[in-house]
Amino acid sequence: MAKRKYDWWTRNYQNRLLIFGIMLTGFGIYQLPTIWTFKSNLTQIKGTLRSADTYVTNVTDRRGRESRKSELIFYINGRQQKFYFAENIGDEWSNEKYEKILQGLKRADTVTVWVRKSEVDEYEPEVFQIDNDKTILLDFETVRTEKSPMTAFMLLLGLGSIIAFLCFRFPDKFNKTLGKNEQTT
Repeated sequence: MAKRKYDWWTRNYQNRLLIFGIMLTGFGIYQLPTIWTFKSNLTQIKGTLRSADTYVTNVTDRRGRESRKSELIFYINGRQQKFYFAENIGDEWSNEKYEKILQGLKRADTVTVWVRKSEVDEYEPEVFQIDNDKTILLDFETVRTEKSPMTAFMLLLGLGSIIAFLCFRFPDKFNKTLGKNEQTT
């Protein structure tokens, strides 16, 4: 078997591929608990609305591209907690989803927020559902499945990058593991 000689650039790009794969896999794993949360793992926080508002701010990424970020922040009387949502809305001037939730919150006598049992005492818990007296303002299934496609994409791309790194860096061992033997002439 002839050893392949790798130059510095090849190893550099392979290492970048490995780091990219590890990061994406890590982010995907970080979001798995949100997808695997069940309604039985949640508890209700009930109260009256102290304050609520939406904000739209301009944000700039590292490359200088501008977009807008929409935020919904509300507080419940008697609780020292901040309930916070944020998402990038591109070039839009408002986020109709957050505005609709805000209007429902302001019209409610009581508000019910569903959070994980383990996050009941945290300052900024992850919110899975919001109810007012009459309707569901933010549905549990919507929140849970909203991140599913991105999580699956990050996991697949991350694991694929790690496998590609192993294939490029250790081709002989990788092929041997897969059961492919190189034929030498």
